[in-house]
Formats: sequence, structure tokens, C-alpha cells
Amino acid sequence: MKTGPEKRCEIALVGGGLTTYMMAAVLQHSGYDFVWFSGSDNKPSIATDTRTTTLHHAGMMMLETLGVWDALAADAWPLTDIFVKIAQERSVEFGQVRAKNTGAWPLHFSTDNMAMGYVVGNQNLKDALAPFAKKAKRYPRTITNTTPTSPNKLTDDTGQSWVCDLVIACDGPASPLRKQAGLKAKEQARGQTAIVTNIQTSRAINHTAWQIFCPLGPLALMATGAHQASVVWTVSDSAATEIASLEEAAFNAELQASFGSNLGDLSVCSERLVWPLRPVFVPKCTTEGFVLAGDAAHALHPLAGMGYNLALGDAAILLDCLQDAHARGLPAGHISVTNNYQRRRAAEVFALTGVTQTLDRMLSRKRGLFTMLSAAGIAVLGKTALRHQISKIAMGGSLSKAPLFSGKLRK
Repeated sequence: MKTGPEKRCEIALVGGGLTTYMMAAVLQHSGYDFVWFSGSDNKPSIATDTRTTTLHHAGMMMLETLGVWDALAADAWPLTDIFVKIAQERSVEFGQVRAKNTGAWPLHFSTDNMAMGYVVGNQNLKDALAPFAKKAKRYPRTITNTTPTSPNKLTDDTGQSWVCDLVIACDGPASPLRKQAGLKAKEQARGQTAIVTNIQTSRAINHTAWQIFCPLGPLALMATGAHQASVVWTVSDSAATEIASLEEAAFNAELQASFGSNLGDLSVCSERLVWPLRPVFVPKCTTEGFVLAGDAAHALHPLAGMGYNLALGDAAILLDCLQDAHARGLPAGHISVTNNYQRRRAAEVFALTGVTQTLDRMLSRKRGLFTMLSAAGIAVLGKTALRHQISKIAMGGSLSKAPLFSGKLRK
């Protein structure tokens, strides 16, 4: 394979997902030159992505400040209420007829004067970011090897060598670059699969999100219209195989029995996607001239719907760190950038990883005394002022403070 002379850039951005699209838009305000290695364009064509992403309020302000929100606002569905409960034990085994799950929803979060978050289609989000990403110096290449040092040395799949001050790795939860950089990832609960689809509801869902902890696993319904919702249902790998293979009517019945009758009849209206979950926690997400972002730095369990919001926090805080360094005349890979990024991301990432993993382990299990006590605790929490503080955290910006989350963009 022929190789040209060694090339140099200040920042190398690596990855091809939504996190990388966002990072490409943000880095244009950093003051540094960057090259985006987005992976090969010769990938098998796939159908339009029907999945959705939930953005918290601070994330919406960030996108608005960057000029992205104008292209998203018309299709974004605001959420003003969240209901949470623990379901009762199933009366019979999976697949058999049983009474619909009923009962009160003891934990309720709400806002009066603004949305807590917004549900947007993944494809719409990508389309909104695309014009900003096109301004980047993009190469449809894959980085096959990186040696974090000062400066970093990289090799792409054409054999071309690169030298850069800072590598930003957004290459997913399995992140080959993370392994090459010697950063350790702790695997969280495995053996779970998310079933993702969209449904119609006979009763209005309006602007509400519902999270129910079922014996089969956490089930989340996020409103995407007055009578539409996206569904993320996390179950065991074996149960996912059975549920995903059900005929449409049987799937509707299974979903109805697990969720209940609050929204009337539930009927699936898009294909059912199956995503094996591989949540990871990375205690240290930086090394010399190298940072992780997005799922490469923290792949969350989907029950809280906060995965992409963490990625937004990565981008907002990294931009702030880079702008500080640029104002002081420092290179992009200066130790102040990586140290500050690590320090400022630690609290939010640790907190949300701990909360999602703990809730999944506590509440997605066979019903017993412990689950009954947890349900009682949720009922008590629903009557205290603490739920208002939780609402504030869910809106973003509390655990991750950055100018972009406050609607400010330094030039």
C-alpha cells in the first residue's frame, strides 16, 4: 500500500455517528484546525433510521446557540411530564393471556413554563447537523492505529500517516482507539437487548414520557406526537428473541399487558429494531493528547434516555476547554485541555452511570421484598420536594456546566 509524506493537523476527530456530527459542528468554534476521519463511505445502504433521541432542555439551548435547532424545531416533540412506577408481578408466564397491568403512577415530574426535554428523530437530527458537518475537512477513512504521545501519531486505512496534537475518539462503545490508548473500560450489566419501535395510542399521550419497571425489564414510552410514542423496551437477550419474532398482534398484546391501559390500545406502527446493549464505564477518559467522547467514553443503559445528552456535555465542555487553551496560545493537546476535560466530565458521567445501573439491577428482577420496598420508596419520593431537584437535573446543565448549555458561544 502506497503512503504519502506524513501529514499534520491540530485535531483529529474520529468516528461516524451522531456524536461525531455534533463534535464536528462544535469544533468549528474552537479556533483550531481539525480533520474528521468519518470511516468508509462504502457501507451497505440501510433503511432510514426510525429511532429517536431525547434531548434535555440544556441540549436544546446548545443546539439553538449553534444554529442547529432551526432545522429541528418543527419536528421536535416537547416533553413536560414524566411518570414512573414499578409494575406488579406478572400473573402468568410470557406469551399467555392475562389481565392488563393497572395501578397508580406514584412518581411524577413536571414543568409548567418550559419543556423538560424534546424527542427528535435520529435521521432529523443527523440532517440538521449535516450542513455544519459539511464545513469540516472530512476524510472517509478509518484510523487503524494510533499512538498517543506528544504529538500523536496515527495511520489511516490507506496507509497514510498523520501527526496531530489532539485525538478526539468517538468510535463507539467498543472503541478500538480507546484500547490502543491504554484506557480501561469497565463493562456493566450484560445479557440485555433493547427492542426499539414506534407505536400509536388510542388515548392521547400528549407531552408525556412513561417509564415502567416491568418484570421483563424497563419499558419507556416517549411521546412523539399527540397519539404517537417511541418505545425502548429492555429485556434479556433470550426474551428479546421471542418478543421480536412475535406477529404484530401478539407483540401489541404483550406490550399492552406489560404497560397497562393508561394510553388505551397500543399498536406498533414501525419496524421493530433489536439492539444488544453493551454499557461501559470508563473511569479515565483522557491520556496525553487524547480524549474519548460519546459512547466511547460512557455507554449508558437506555432506561433514562440520557445517552446523547452526555455526548452533548462532552462536546460543550471540550469546546470550553479548547477555547481556554486557544486564548492562552496553547496547542490543542496541551495537558490543561485533557486534565480539565477529565475533571469536568467526571461528576455527571459517574452519577448517571451509577443511577442507571442501580435502577436496572434493583428494579428489573423477580418481584420480592426488595422490589416492594423500592416501590414504596418511589411512592414516598413522589410526595417530597426532592423530585423538583431531580427534574432540574433531568433538564441538563446542573451537573455539567458549560457556556453552550446557557445559550452562550464565545467567539
